[in-house]
Amino acid sequence: MFKLEYLIILLLATIFLNLFVKNKSKIGSFFRVLDVPVEDKIHKNTTPLIGSFPIFILSLVIIVYFSLTKKNYDSVYIIIYSYVFFIIGYLDDRYGLNAYLKLGISTIIIFLAVNSFDFLVINKIYIKSIDKIVLLYNVKLFFTILCILLLINALNLMDGINGLASGFASAWMLSLSLISNNEQIFGLLFILSIFTFINTFLIIKGNYFLGDSGTLFLGCLVGLFTLYIYNNQLVDGNFIEAEKIFVFFMIPGIDMFRLFFTRITKKKDPFSRDLNHLHHIMLKKFSLNKTLLIYLLLFLSSNLLSYFNIIDAWLIIIIYLTIYIFFIFSYKKKFEKTS
Repeated sequence: MFKLEYLIILLLATIFLNLFVKNKSKIGSFFRVLDVPVEDKIHKNTTPLIGSFPIFILSLVIIVYFSLTKKNYDSVYIIIYSYVFFIIGYLDDRYGLNAYLKLGISTIIIFLAVNSFDFLVINKIYIKSIDKIVLLYNVKLFFTILCILLLINALNLMDGINGLASGFASAWMLSLSLISNNEQIFGLLFILSIFTFINTFLIIKGNYFLGDSGTLFLGCLVGLFTLYIYNNQLVDGNFIEAEKIFVFFMIPGIDMFRLFFTRITKKKDPFSRDLNHLHHIMLKKFSLNKTLLIYLLLFLSSNLLSYFNIIDAWLIIIIYLTIYIFFIFSYKKKFEKTS
C-alpha cells in the first residue's frame, strides 16, 4: 500500500524539520514554552517544549491533502479532536494547569468526540480466550472514554526521559498502520509514525522536549485511531481480539496503575511528579539509549507477535509482567530511595 506520494511528503516534512530545529530557541521563546530544570526532573538546561509542533503542522498538511484526494473524512475528524488536546497541552506547558482541571476538560472533549461519531464507540468486545462477543450496552460510552483517558495519561507519564513518549507513540502508530485494512489510515499513520520517529532523535539529543502538548495530542491521536481500527475491522468481520488490544495498552498502562497505587497508598496526589517510573528505574542500570531501545522493542515485538498470532496474547502478557516485576524488584532499594 506504500505510495511514492508518502515518500515525497516525508522528504518535504524532513526539510521543514531541519529549518524548525535551527530556530528552536526563537520558537520556544515566542510561544513562551520553556522547561526550566527543577528537583523532580533529570535535565539540567532550560529546553523548549516544542517537540510536538512539527508533528502538529505535518498532521495539518496531511489532513488537507487526504481531504482533497481521498474524500474520506473519518481520519480528519479524529485529528481535529486531537488538536484540542494539543491546545490543552500547550496551555499546560505555558501556564501549568491543575491536573484535575485537565482531567475534567479532557473527559468532556472525549465525550463529545465519541458521542458525535459512532465509529469511535466500542459497542462490543470479542474475547478470544472464551470465544465470546460481549455487548457493552449502556456502559459503552463510559468504557470508551475510560480507555482513551487511561492511554492519554499513561503516555503523559512516560514523558520522563527524552524521546520515550515520542518514540512510543511512533511505534504505536506504525503498529496500527500495519494492522489497518484501510488504505487512507495506513498512509496517514505510516507518514506520521516515520516522521515522529525522526523527530524523536532530535528530542533524544535535547534539541527540545515533547511537552504536554505532544503527549496529550499523540495520546488522543493513537487512542482514537486504535478505537477506529478496532471498530472498523469488527464491522468488516475481521475481529481483533480484546486480548490483542490489551497488549497494545499493556506497556504504558501497567506502570501507570502501579504509580497511581503507590502514590495513593502513600497518601500522595496520584497526579504528583516523582522519579519512580519504570524508565527512571531502568536508567539506574542502562543508558538512555538502551532504555529507549528496550521499551520500543518490547512494544513492537509484543504487538506484532500477538497480532499475527505467532505467540498467544496471554503468554505475551505473562512474559511482560514477569520482565516488569523483575525490573521493579531487582532495583527495589534504589527505587525506594527516590520515592
